[in-house]
Amino acid sequence: MFLDEVALMPQSFVNQALARCSVKGSKYWFNCNPEGPNHWFKVEWIDKASEKKILHLHFTMDDNPSLDEETKERYRKMFVGVFFQRFILGLWVLAEGIIYPNFSKEKHTIKEKDLPDKFDYYYVSSDYGITNPQVFLLCAIKYINNKPHVYILREYYNKGTKKNKSGQEEKITKTDAMFLKDYLTMVEGLDIRRTIIDPSATSLINLFKQNKINVKEADNAVINGIAVVLNWLDEERIHIVAEKCPNLLREFASYIWDEKAQERGEDKPIKQNDHAMDALRYLLQTLFPIKTRGAYFNNYKGVNR
Repeated sequence: MFLDEVALMPQSFVNQALARCSVKGSKYWFNCNPEGPNHWFKVEWIDKASEKKILHLHFTMDDNPSLDEETKERYRKMFVGVFFQRFILGLWVLAEGIIYPNFSKEKHTIKEKDLPDKFDYYYVSSDYGITNPQVFLLCAIKYINNKPHVYILREYYNKGTKKNKSGQEEKITKTDAMFLKDYLTMVEGLDIRRTIIDPSATSLINLFKQNKINVKEADNAVINGIAVVLNWLDEERIHIVAEKCPNLLREFASYIWDEKAQERGEDKPIKQNDHAMDALRYLLQTLFPIKTRGAYFNNYKGVNR
């Protein structure tokens, strides 16, 4: 029995499949890209290779004769940090601490007065929230030396609260119609090519479409999206107007991996301080997708723009 990309399969499914191999002399073959060191396949199979009489072979791109050096170099440049260790070096390493350790205010922020005179395209990316913050990021794409750069021009960050006369925070509830009005105010005078919205925000998507706004449902694959953002940060292709995006900058410093999920062998961010982070991830993964899992990687040709 051959199980391709076994680390992406539930353990219960694999156990059921292997239970069918009851014929004498039956054999199993597995392949996969590494995940975290607490992943069930690492713990139950690779770590017990001797006990289970398993032949464990470790391969990297350099072992693939069909890949030329130019292709391998492109793949190497696509990943940084934990994802480089996993998908290029083939190591089962932990994702821990700050998710974007390569973010730097010095490298990734820009003053409004220093923005380019012209951009190629404008987009808005949205993370939906009623009880959580509703976020719109107004973004511009400019190609520099044939590579896309993203400029985050301003943020809309509705926390669902406002200060009363005594200075205390009190809850307020905005409707989708109110969000639409705020959106139209933010983009007034701009030719927005597409508005990218979390696909779970069905009511907001429908309202925007009814108002003739060109909506693209976001690719919300978390790990793939994080890998894209890490790569763009590493190549210094993200430029944030600091005075217009205080919450986006705040979240960069507090967006961290969930340690309890890591103990279960899962890669998940803590669901706090992640609303602007999600909107940024939606933008890049939807327009310039990268596939970190499976037999191949996509490069940045922007298949969904």
